[in-house]
Amino acid sequence: MEAARLHRARARRQRRLTLVEGPDLIRDVIAAGGVVTAVYGVDLPEYGGFIPVTRKALERLAGTVSPRGPVAVVEIPDEVLDTTRDLLVSVGVSDPGNVGTMARTAAAFGWGFAHMPGSADPWSPKAVRAGAGGQFQTTVKGIVDLDELSDFTLVASVSSGGGPLRRVDVSPIALLIGEEAHGLDPHIVASCDLTVTIPTPGPTESLNAAVAAAIAMYQLSKHSLEGDPPV
Repeated sequence: MEAARLHRARARRQRRLTLVEGPDLIRDVIAAGGVVTAVYGVDLPEYGGFIPVTRKALERLAGTVSPRGPVAVVEIPDEVLDTTRDLLVSVGVSDPGNVGTMARTAAAFGWGFAHMPGSADPWSPKAVRAGAGGQFQTTVKGIVDLDELSDFTLVASVSSGGGPLRRVDVSPIALLIGEEAHGLDPHIVASCDLTVTIPTPGPTESLNAAVAAAIAMYQLSKHSLEGDPPV
């Protein structure tokens, strides 16, 4: 089935389409402005014009065991870098679940989301599912080089040695989060304007990337959420 090819990154890039599974997620994506081009299901009388498929075909489309269905083909929006608001940047975060959750959290805080080479594709079906469609609720942009973020104050999240999580500038922030196992490359850190560290007094060596991103975004957003002036 041609639509099942959208589990491959190359097919998604070429066709600018992805797959969204489940009625709730499809509804949320449509509410966020997502454009559905086809809906597949075993028995969907409530969906006018749906394409009936066998259970086996639905499993191929969903990529999950015992999928709930339906599965929709959705257009991937044009990628945009919004320089008027803060930005969360995935730097080599390879797990699509983490990347999806990061995009969802960025949307929740009103931040944009960006991803650099080595990061999981935020438009993969797994990432969209993990993000609960958050990718459609914010701006998303793939970037190759930090020079593309010249309009932002670059803030590197590091496991130790960084400053406190306080807003320090009125210009938009680009918060860089690396893979939890390795963190950010030293040359990336050296290119940033600031470094921040989440204090963790317990024995855990590092936080999950998506969890670290959520904590850092919350702390860096507190001045706007609570009306406090930046430090």
